[in-house]
Amino acid sequence: MENRSGGWELLGGMAIGAVGGFLLGMTLAPKGGDETRDNLNGSLQDARQRTNDLLENFRGNTEALLNSTREAIEEKLQLLSEAVEEGRKAAEYKRAELIDREHP
Repeated sequence: MENRSGGWELLGGMAIGAVGGFLLGMTLAPKGGDETRDNLNGSLQDARQRTNDLLENFRGNTEALLNSTREAIEEKLQLLSEAVEEGRKAAEYKRAELIDREHP
């Protein structure tokens, strides 16, 4: 069975690796403990804000995509409904034409 979510898995793995590497680097940096913790807290707050911003942007893009997809589907359903109605009218006309030929 083929797995089609490889892109998301790769992106998630890269994000986890980046955060892990960042945290490891911050804890092993040759600075004092208080300074390192302050830097780490500031960086984590920045990362949290960027993550929230990305999620908001993703939500907005997803909603826009859903709305445009919904509109396209409604438009196609309307066209299909009109085509079915025209086909029904054509069938009725042809049936009446055949009956008129059989019973002049």
